[in-house]
Amino acid sequence: MAPANMQATVSMLQEELQATNHEVMLLTLELEQRVAERTAELSRANRELREQVAVRMRGEQVIKSLNQDLERRAELLQAANEELEAFSYSVSHDLRNPLARILGFAELIKNNSAAVLAEKDRQHVEKICEAATQMAALIDDLLRFSRAAHAELGMKEVDLNGLVAEAIAELEHDIRGRNIVWKRPALPVVSADASLLKQVFLNLISNALKYTRPRDPAEIEIGSLEGTSEAWVLFVRDNGVGFDPQQVTKLFGAFQRFHDKREFEGTGVGLANVRRVILRHGGRVWAEAKPDAGAAFYLTLPRKS
Repeated sequence: MAPANMQATVSMLQEELQATNHEVMLLTLELEQRVAERTAELSRANRELREQVAVRMRGEQVIKSLNQDLERRAELLQAANEELEAFSYSVSHDLRNPLARILGFAELIKNNSAAVLAEKDRQHVEKICEAATQMAALIDDLLRFSRAAHAELGMKEVDLNGLVAEAIAELEHDIRGRNIVWKRPALPVVSADASLLKQVFLNLISNALKYTRPRDPAEIEIGSLEGTSEAWVLFVRDNGVGFDPQQVTKLFGAFQRFHDKREFEGTGVGLANVRRVILRHGGRVWAEAKPDAGAAFYLTLPRKS
């Protein structure tokens, strides 16, 4: 190759190399810029992720702390309830013997000394007997209320037709001499503690008998609704004096009374006991009523799975 041609070739190669180096430099700068941008994006993403993790960890710590506080409060509430139940049971149990003696001696005075007592004194003795009898009924209701919370449930199949018949038979003294129209369609067989469920129907039927005393005839219906595939819906309905529906939220609380005790006796514990038993069975209770237009009490019991 001639020297001139060789020199031209070398020059051309040098120019191409310079152009290539320039392109490589530009590509390198562009790549470095992209790497820097991507690094900045990753840095921001990592920072945001760390912040999110920190916020989540703080949130989880707050939730954990709240749960621990809730557990402590639940334990304290459980302990307080157990102490209150134990106190109620102990007081009620310990009061029975002295109260029985008071009632016994008052009855002796009334029966053996009536002829020598002044009318005013006889009235005083009669009031002592009435008060002691009412207190004895209250103590019995409190003891049942306490047992309903702690007694182990003996679940089995219960034919409600037989159970309701037994409850009505035990209330014969409240039924005798009255004009009562009973409506008792066929009831289902349920899974329940028979003894506790019987107390439920004794309370509900006893209330229906009590608050229909002004009616002639009294109408009392004990039945079931269609319910759902998960639960039975049962009810006790009457045509009695009813109550103000605005008071229904207080109805199932202990010692709640909506009528003058001089007209309708009672301790105010029965419906609270009904609610406690049904809640322990996994059901619920509610009521509907109007003044002087009767009342209906409903309860649910889970069907057997």
